[in-house]
Amino acid sequence: MPQLVTHQLRVGAVGRTVAKHWKSKCDPIFITQLCLIHDIGNIVKFDLTNPNFGKIENIEEWKKIQKQYRAKYGENAQEATRGILQEAGLNQFTELIAEEEKLYFAEAKEAELERASTAAIILMYADCRVTPKGVVSYRERIDDLKERYGGVASPTWYAWTYWFEEWIQKQVTIDLHSITESQMAPLFTELLTSTI
Repeated sequence: MPQLVTHQLRVGAVGRTVAKHWKSKCDPIFITQLCLIHDIGNIVKFDLTNPNFGKIENIEEWKKIQKQYRAKYGENAQEATRGILQEAGLNQFTELIAEEEKLYFAEAKEAELERASTAAIILMYADCRVTPKGVVSYRERIDDLKERYGGVASPTWYAWTYWFEEWIQKQVTIDLHSITESQMAPLFTELLTSTI
């Protein structure tokens, strides 16, 4: 599905850029791969008729594919992602995706982040920089979530996202505000041809 591919390419490009500028040692290739497949099961949760999702070419074909995926993996996107990755023999990614989700929904503080894997942290940051419109600032991402979902999980989440971005900034040698759609777009072709 084109929207999902584009999302994962954007997250992959942001993740790769952050990983390459991470101050302590990490594996940018592995982290990029993680970012490229982190939402692979999301087709099961999409409302393909939602106008916020954008125009979908061949929508009837995508509805058939969605129905097949729901029949095989269920309607929970996280469970579908795990099932697809396990089926593909990519189990090394499933724990990191679960860790990223846990950190995100717990609004992880510094002590938790220091114990967490770098890969899960970078995935969480990269995913929070992407909307259907492109690679955006954290503020734009928050505005997008409010518009698409009518709010966020908790009243403290807004403050946490800004704190988290400041924490990430201390971990990297690049200005995070320099990571933009126009800077990331040239990486898409390369990422499309990468193997996992």
